[in-house]
Amino acid sequence: MATLKELRSRIDGVQNIEQITRAMKMVASARLKRSEKAIVSMRPYASYLDELCAGFLLEAMGAEHPFFEVREPESYALLVLTGDRGLCGSYNDNVVRKATDIMDDRAGQDCELFVVGQRGIMDMRRLGYEMREHYSDVFNPVKFTFAESLVEEFADLFLDRQVDEVEVVYTEFFNPVRQQVKTRTLLPSDVEEFQENAVVREAESQPKGVRPLPEEFENRDEDVYIYEPDYETICTELLSRNLTVQLYRSMLEAQASEQGARMVAMDNATENAEEMIEDLTLQMNRQRQENITREILDVVGGAQAFEE
Repeated sequence: MATLKELRSRIDGVQNIEQITRAMKMVASARLKRSEKAIVSMRPYASYLDELCAGFLLEAMGAEHPFFEVREPESYALLVLTGDRGLCGSYNDNVVRKATDIMDDRAGQDCELFVVGQRGIMDMRRLGYEMREHYSDVFNPVKFTFAESLVEEFADLFLDRQVDEVEVVYTEFFNPVRQQVKTRTLLPSDVEEFQENAVVREAESQPKGVRPLPEEFENRDEDVYIYEPDYETICTELLSRNLTVQLYRSMLEAQASEQGARMVAMDNATENAEEMIEDLTLQMNRQRQENITREILDVVGGAQAFEE
């Protein structure tokens, strides 16, 4: 049985841990609020850009751009978005497990592996996977320019036929206690996905204050388009912009998911520490009471022996 000194030492240690986990929970909560605000601002823009691609690309030219080319997959690029730190529950493990499952299922294909996040880098090295590129310290804060550089590299690999597909594994954020690991195909661009995201805007749904088009414009041939500077340039810029925005959105989702998972993990750790402190305090009080009772019995026994 532990002595009073040992119990007091353990209580002090658990109290120190509780202070740390409580502080980490507060930090994660503050960062989560900023991440949620960024996602709320980004989601409408990303969704509308998908709609714009659907209307412009599909209706105007029927998806003939090289980014839409679907090939028999012989090689692919896989981008894995993990965190730089632990203490966030099973967040990093779930992402790495999803990525390794994909690579195991596609074992016959060449994989160009890109990993973002120090925890993912360490896990991939430990598991023996070779990485083409790896990045750390990119989530605080998430930079749009970093997403642009990745998309440029992925586009070059795809257009040069070094890879036939580009996929990203990330965690979609719903709320602090619910995140879901998902896989998204960046290239080739998904025509059906554009069609699903396209929204037909009826005249009745126009915002107030928007004037209707003049009659000569309403009766014009809807299949006539004028492109400036040229269609190929506009299409490439629009698709590249859409890919960058979708990747940037995935990174924001991953960042919020990590902070949400860390906040929940630290909250659980704080509660466990409080319960442990209560149990240790109870043990210490019982031990102290036993010591007092034993000392009283020793005194009484000694007094009786002296009287006898």
